[in-house]
Amino acid sequence: MASPVALHAGGSGSPPRLAWTAAALQDRERRLALEWLETDGLGGYACGTVAGARTRREHGWYVPAIPPPRRRWLFVAGCEEYVTAGGRETGISTQIYRDAVYPQGDRLLTEFSLDPFPAWRYETEHFSLERTLCLVRDRSITIVRYRNAGEHPLDLSVRPLLRFRSAHELRSEHDEIDPTIEVRGEVSWVRPAAFLPRLYLRAVGSESAADPLWYRSFFYPRDAESGRDASEDLWSPLRWTWTLEPRADAWALFSREEVASDPRHLLEAERRRRGAFPRSGDLLFDEVARRAETFLVDGDDREASIIAGFPALADHGRDAMISAPGLALATGRFGSAARVVNSFAAMRRDGLIPARFVSEEGQPEYDSADAPLWLVLAVEWFGRWRRNPTRPSPLLGMVRSVLASYRAGTRFGIRVAADGLVQVGGAPGRALTWMDAVVDGEAVTPRAGRPVEIQALWHAALKSAARLERLAGEPGLARDLETQAWKVARRFNETFWSAEKEHLYDVIGDDGPDPTLRPNQIFAVSLSDDLLPPHRARAVYVAVRDRLLTPFGLRTLDPADPRYRPSGGGTQRESDLAAHQGSVWPWLTGAFADAHFRVLGHHTESLRTFRVWLAPLRAYVRDAGLGSIPERFDGEPPHRPRGSRACAASVAEISRALVLHLRDDLSPPREGMDTPERQRSPSE
Repeated sequence: MASPVALHAGGSGSPPRLAWTAAALQDRERRLALEWLETDGLGGYACGTVAGARTRREHGWYVPAIPPPRRRWLFVAGCEEYVTAGGRETGISTQIYRDAVYPQGDRLLTEFSLDPFPAWRYETEHFSLERTLCLVRDRSITIVRYRNAGEHPLDLSVRPLLRFRSAHELRSEHDEIDPTIEVRGEVSWVRPAAFLPRLYLRAVGSESAADPLWYRSFFYPRDAESGRDASEDLWSPLRWTWTLEPRADAWALFSREEVASDPRHLLEAERRRRGAFPRSGDLLFDEVARRAETFLVDGDDREASIIAGFPALADHGRDAMISAPGLALATGRFGSAARVVNSFAAMRRDGLIPARFVSEEGQPEYDSADAPLWLVLAVEWFGRWRRNPTRPSPLLGMVRSVLASYRAGTRFGIRVAADGLVQVGGAPGRALTWMDAVVDGEAVTPRAGRPVEIQALWHAALKSAARLERLAGEPGLARDLETQAWKVARRFNETFWSAEKEHLYDVIGDDGPDPTLRPNQIFAVSLSDDLLPPHRARAVYVAVRDRLLTPFGLRTLDPADPRYRPSGGGTQRESDLAAHQGSVWPWLTGAFADAHFRVLGHHTESLRTFRVWLAPLRAYVRDAGLGSIPERFDGEPPHRPRGSRACAASVAEISRALVLHLRDDLSPPREGMDTPERQRSPSE
């Protein structure tokens, strides 16, 4: 794997920016594999490849969330861009068709960087042009700046390419649209779909001309590989042209409302905001932490959320609860992350919180057995970071409600059995734990019965609730919860320990115990120090380490198992089949790190081992990951990334592990921690 070339350092003592020169980008496949991402804090995004070509339907330059945060509409897919200089017209954009790539601007790419926005430099003997793309935080605006970086004047012609459909749906020329175009000086607007707002297109200092035409048969190779339709047509309503003197800029803005502000000021304000990020000195932490806000959607308690992954995922209850602590530590925005916990707590039904939302905008689905337990842990965790951690939590009633619902029994047969362990019922077409892939209407890993991590979460939730009760002045209730937790631990050890395998069963089902070695049992070590006796905790840790650990996280299945599927590539069906049958999930690194230090302690050797394990991930983040961590990797080398290229749980759990276990070497961002807004938690 080629390494990024650090072109220059930032401020004093800061690490080099992420930048790649032509030497590192010679191969087109590499240029197409590297994917950048911008988000607006409202659920909207822009993303694409370093090559500039779209390889999947979700790629686009302006994809707002309407309404926020999860219903995303791809308004602007990209632009067709041509430079005229030295008597020649040259395309700098890159468009993929089924049988051709034209133009091939990526061949002229001499530099790509993230500093802090995606920026490209295209050069020939006749011109040098830079493009920068930026989304403004908390506003639905995409800003594109073109700069003539050469020594001679040039002409620039740009055509925006529009879809005006869901980010997951393709456009055809035969679809009905409203072709009305309004051009008023540098500001134009269109509204091809009556059920969507206007798109304002502003080109500062350009000559704007209405010139509608269709570009046909764009091809998206990544969609084709996954078995999806991969061809679409895009509409271009107008053309912009500029004549740029050396060092002159051209500006294009896409927005849902007319933006009169100077785009230079907007861009520089956003640059300063991102540049204010305090660095810790740890390159891995700094790269993921400075982009951790990617997943946070700010708002009041009923609007705040965490997007599980970009570009394809929306907000999911389980992912949000797992991610909230780590994202808070990474960004220093404890108030924003805590409001997410409040938001999901307010949506609970029968003790459950939404696992997902139907069709991105429909009714929430309450089919997760573990998400409410992660919620309880998040409430207690954030309480420890309050201005006054000794105050009672106003969410204590919600915590009591969740525990009561589990005891009484709730949807999908989720209930506490007579022996104190949690039973999870089977449900056709549903998987109720985090291993929730469903193929052809059947859960790939249904795990009905008593999943091991649900018991670990239940035990940890009882202990967290006990601590909350003590803060509320209810020592009697706290003792009752601690007694229940002790009984759960005793029964858990009687039921889940496999003396033959020397690790825990994955599930106790109707057909008996399932001895499959999966990573779920690591939570029995990571979440509590007294669920397992020390010798069993060590045995579980060793089994998981020796057979499931990879450079990028834990495999979901023992490679010796005949069901092992190490590759998550191919069609969507093949990807889903592999997701929990061998794929590696980076978010599990957080729990494994907790178990590692719980078993071995914090000392020179255990810390050195942890840093060695993180070395490949460090290299990935600063190269192929473009500052982020994906949802999962293949189970075997070269461990190709799969799923969402930027995953909230992956970033959050790696960040949390770094702060928690390398705290003597790491100073996490704490910007605003002294202000009430920053420290407000769901317990306030």
